[in-house]
Amino acid sequence: MNIMEMLNLMPDYIGKGIMQLLVITLCGVIVAWITTYVFGRRSEINAVKGALLKRKLEIYEVLSGKLEALKSLVLIPADTHEAAMQELKELGIAINPINSDQLFGIFDSPKILTEEFLSLDKYIATKRMYFDNDVLIQTMRFQNYFACLRRLLVVFEEPFVNQHLSLDRKEVASVERLLTVELGMMLQNELTDQIDKVVNTMKNSFKNLTFDHRDEIEYTYEFFNNPDGPIMSDLCHTKLFEKREEIMSVVTNAAALGMAAIMESDNQQKK
Repeated sequence: MNIMEMLNLMPDYIGKGIMQLLVITLCGVIVAWITTYVFGRRSEINAVKGALLKRKLEIYEVLSGKLEALKSLVLIPADTHEAAMQELKELGIAINPINSDQLFGIFDSPKILTEEFLSLDKYIATKRMYFDNDVLIQTMRFQNYFACLRRLLVVFEEPFVNQHLSLDRKEVASVERLLTVELGMMLQNELTDQIDKVVNTMKNSFKNLTFDHRDEIEYTYEFFNNPDGPIMSDLCHTKLFEKREEIMSVVTNAAALGMAAIMESDNQQKK
């Protein structure tokens, strides 16, 4: 006697009960499988999002520390400070003397300024994928501002490099250091503003954490150079851009002084 024959011999209410039990059991299995799959999958996704969010916060914390470290002050020696003030005065550039001898460490050495620029630029470039829209745009503004500041030293160095003169020569190094101090006197407050904008944007991001992907950005010439674009619309109002002719006069004057010092030194050696 098979199972179907046994079921046929049973009263109707027993057969119906067994069928209902089978249906309930099967439905329970199906519901359990769906629940396990759906919620298990959602749990995995949330775990990944949580790991990415943690990484994002770690990157913001490190970047904030690097930016704040740029504002570490050093006391410029009195003779260097007086020489810088005198050079700027002769060029018709007024500097508030109050605390003008207290500058960021990067303005005490062109080498340190270059190293800090390259280090920060590399860090931001490699971590950019974790930034949300606002942080991304603000860090790119900062990168471009810092790059233009560093470019001023490159402009100073180019005449010496083109004539195969070592930048390590005492005459060149001393003038370049003085130039870096002068740029600090002129632009330190503005660089502080650029740093604070990035840090404050990251703080706002902390308060509005989201898993949403940021908008895709096309890094075109227009994106970086359009006066109404997200980068230049902010930077074009900075002193570094508005006073660029005045600032370039400081750079070219320093280059001329460096060349004159080399010529004088070489002439003395020939005698």
